[in-house]
Amino acid sequence: MGEEILHKFHFGTQVYRVLLGMAALLMLSGPLAAEALRVGFYENPPKIFRDTDGTPTGFWPEVTDAILSDLGYDYEYIDCEWEACLEMVRQGQLDLMLDVAYSKERAEQFQFINEALIYAWSTIVTSKELEVETLADFEGKRIAVLANSIQERDLRRFLREEGVKAKLIWTSSVQGAIDAVLVGDADMAITNTFFAVRMAEQNDLRIPELPFQVNSYHYVVPPDAPRSFVQALNLASYRQQMTFGSAFHAAEYEWISFHKAPLPTWLSTAVLVAASVLMLSGALIFTLRRLVRARTRDLANTVEALSSEMELRKKAETFALETQKFDAIGRLVGGVAHDFNNLLSIILGNLELLKDQVEPNSPILKYIDQALSATKRGAKLTYDLLSFGRRAQLLPQVLKIDTVLNGIEDMLRRTLPANISLDFRYDDHVKPVLLDQGQLENAVLNLVLNARDAMPSGGNLTLSVSNLAPDAAAEREGTLDKVSVSVTDTGLGIEDEALGKVFEPFFTTKEIDKGSGMGLAMVHGFVTQSGGEISIRSVLGEGTTVELCFPVTAERTDQESGIDNPANLLGDEKILLVEDDDDVRSALRQRLSTSGFRVTEASDGTSALKLVSKPTEFDLVVTDLTMPGPVQGMDLVRRIREALGEIPIVILTGYGTDALDELADTSRCILLSKPVSGPLLISRIRQLLDA
Repeated sequence: MGEEILHKFHFGTQVYRVLLGMAALLMLSGPLAAEALRVGFYENPPKIFRDTDGTPTGFWPEVTDAILSDLGYDYEYIDCEWEACLEMVRQGQLDLMLDVAYSKERAEQFQFINEALIYAWSTIVTSKELEVETLADFEGKRIAVLANSIQERDLRRFLREEGVKAKLIWTSSVQGAIDAVLVGDADMAITNTFFAVRMAEQNDLRIPELPFQVNSYHYVVPPDAPRSFVQALNLASYRQQMTFGSAFHAAEYEWISFHKAPLPTWLSTAVLVAASVLMLSGALIFTLRRLVRARTRDLANTVEALSSEMELRKKAETFALETQKFDAIGRLVGGVAHDFNNLLSIILGNLELLKDQVEPNSPILKYIDQALSATKRGAKLTYDLLSFGRRAQLLPQVLKIDTVLNGIEDMLRRTLPANISLDFRYDDHVKPVLLDQGQLENAVLNLVLNARDAMPSGGNLTLSVSNLAPDAAAEREGTLDKVSVSVTDTGLGIEDEALGKVFEPFFTTKEIDKGSGMGLAMVHGFVTQSGGEISIRSVLGEGTTVELCFPVTAERTDQESGIDNPANLLGDEKILLVEDDDDVRSALRQRLSTSGFRVTEASDGTSALKLVSKPTEFDLVVTDLTMPGPVQGMDLVRRIREALGEIPIVILTGYGTDALDELADTSRCILLSKPVSGPLLISRIRQLLDA
């Protein structure tokens, strides 16, 4: 039974590694995945060196081979001296460097993989004749050390801070430091512990019982390496350390752990005879009991690992079902929203035209404004439905966070029970930021729901928005002001052990089936993609605060830009209008004509292409994204550009985000959501024409 479970466990582990590698390859399909990774290699036995056949071996090559193979990477080692290796990483000539000790100075030059694979202290090596009892004995000594290494940095700092005078002898390798002691060029050497112990045993050198400095050793990548590559290495390094029997543990035991020397033969024989006499009667029972305990422990570990694997798989399946459900809802909502937005476009356009023809003091104006307001609320409702179905266009816009949250205050209050009080606090004159409004609202809603679940017995929830100015040091580096959004509850709090995992996908402290573990992960993704920062502080039993910080933008909001008053944005340019819905096309044509533009209409993409093939010249094209017929969307945009060159194009859509990726690479082309108000449309057209 136990062997069958172990077999299934090992099979599951292998499947997991294959899936992890495939996921990493998909995530990192970019410049790094296109060719073999260049990995820096220098001699530092037993951590990293070449054997007599020239094959890379030691702790780091074995672990690196396991990690990169699991991730599906081809790689090659590039031989270089230590200092040259670091410089090549800094310049992007190497994609990965092994065995780099962490320091603040290096953290400013490279990206460190968070998971340290080795923690070790530097060791002092001297000849048999020299005794070093304290660090003060460094006075007047000749000390050999690897140039530009962490040992050199620590030694320089110690000599400077303690006022000790010593002569440093720089070497290009760790072996060179030991050789300097052996030939008498140096009184002592400082190098890594693992190499020092072996060299001392082989060359009859002394190692004083005086550890010099403890450091952590990591992988480093160039400063501009993709974030996804760094995250994949972090996860793979973590899995190696957490997986029983992994390549990491095998390499650590073989190359890093210190094994005691065997006892002398005569002593081993005497101990064996004595032990045989003393343990003869109880040897069988003792052995059996140990075997049973070991098998029981292994079985428990296996069952626990299988349970964790099954729980993770269950969460993944649940998330996949939720995704499919939202996709189905999104398709249904999207189809309805397309037609509904076209209707709203007709209503909005005709109401605006009617308003333009009414005298400013007319009593009818009041009713027109009410109808316009209702139309805009209908458009907002459609957007909310699309956001719920995850079909809304996620486009960043200049907005003020306090204004956005003001609009969803009532909705947030309705999500909370009566025993939880909600308090909103806004700074005066909150600065504008560049964010997607739908994603911001969803992120705040996620945080409010998490706070609600953390206060089952009720409490206080505070949502605040404030301006943050950079400190003096950051200001010298050109850091922008930020706007902070914080959600603070007086709930149960989070344990320190779990606090560092809350942003991981599928991690949750809630009961089974009470949470997917994706809420904070999605909030973290939104904040990161928006160029912001997210932090969490929690005290067990007192509450939790989640803070989102976003950089301030120099752009102005639509209201500040004055797009609601396009009186000075008229024109006489010639515009090609492409729209399949007759009523929508009529309302748009009337709005454009009223603003002075000369409009030529086309009911579909094929008709539009016939018009642009003629010698008639157009200054700008306004087109719907989704229309009947073989030519529509971005295909129509490309073919118009082929005929008319870099003509400005405005794309109108009531639903769909399929064109957003292509649109990002298309110059002088913008996308507006239906229904679009006349002032906004004229303003955007004027901006394109005047650019």
